This record gives sequence, structure tokens and C-alpha cells, in this order.
Amino acid sequence: MERFRRPLAVICLILMGILILAALILAIIGTEEALRLLMADLFCLMVVPAVFYGYQLLLNMKKKRMDENDD
Repeated sequence: MERFRRPLAVICLILMGILILAALILAIIGTEEALRLLMADLFCLMVVPAVFYGYQLLLNMKKKRMDENDD
């Protein structure tokens, strides 16, 4: 389980960077369609870190259960 942590963190950082860049570009464009896409982008900027944090919590809980079963 530990081997998934680092690549997942790198993927999350890359995704967050792309979303931030997209938000800046969409804010500059400013058309009606761009504003709707900007709202969706801002929503994703809140959801992606929350999902990543939840996945980390699940990995920690699974690791603790495996450690308890080994003892």
C-alpha cells in the first residue's frame, strides 16, 4: 500500500497545477461559457484534495488493520 502513496501525491499535484492554470485562463477569457467552466474548475479544485485526503485515510486505516492482524 505504501508504494501507491508517492505516485498518487505526484498525480494529485500535477492535476491541481493544471486546474489552477485552467482557472486562471478561464478567468481571463471571461465569456459566459468560460465562467460556467470556471465554476466547474473551482469545484474540482475543492473536491480533488478532499478525495486524495480520504484515500490517504483509508490507506492508513488499512495499514493499521494489517499491523494488528500480524500481531
